[in-house]
Amino acid sequence: MAILFLILGILSLALSFYFYSRKEKIELTPDEISKQKGNDFEEYMIQLLGKQKDIKFVGKVSDYHKNGISALENFEPDLKFKYKVAPFAVECKWRKSFGNGSITWAKERQIRNYNEYQKNKKEKVYIAFGVGGEPSKPDHLYLVPLSVLKYETFKKEYIADFEIKEEAEILKFLQQQSKFFDRN
Repeated sequence: MAILFLILGILSLALSFYFYSRKEKIELTPDEISKQKGNDFEEYMIQLLGKQKDIKFVGKVSDYHKNGISALENFEPDLKFKYKVAPFAVECKWRKSFGNGSITWAKERQIRNYNEYQKNKKEKVYIAFGVGGEPSKPDHLYLVPLSVLKYETFKKEYIADFEIKEEAEILKFLQQQSKFFDRN
């Protein structure tokens, strides 16, 4: 009888260990996958800009939205930085490709919100587009002043002049693109 209890005990332990250690595959929804890609690209931009001389990372928008409640800061660009004393903001968008040669990057109300933010806060707003590769290391990076992007969709050729070809040149690129920094 003792051997039977010993065998049952060992089987119970084995089953317990099996179910405890088995990791269930977690299926992410398309929205969760998209949010993760967005977070990965934001992290890429934080690291890229935050490592530049005289650029300081100030903060990141929470993107809180649940059960119909959204944080007011969700209407602002994703990331906030300072170059010396001049604040600027970056809205991050990663896309797998240009698709049919164009990208839809925002809805009209979002563009309006970013323009209002730029005007009211007196902060230059850039739109960072990562295209191809992975969100954490895109094949192509574009840093486009908001003032250039008037419409929800644009063709690749429209932003070609704003491509960052060398990450080490990003500060020089920002200075060339913005008279805003020259005043500070």
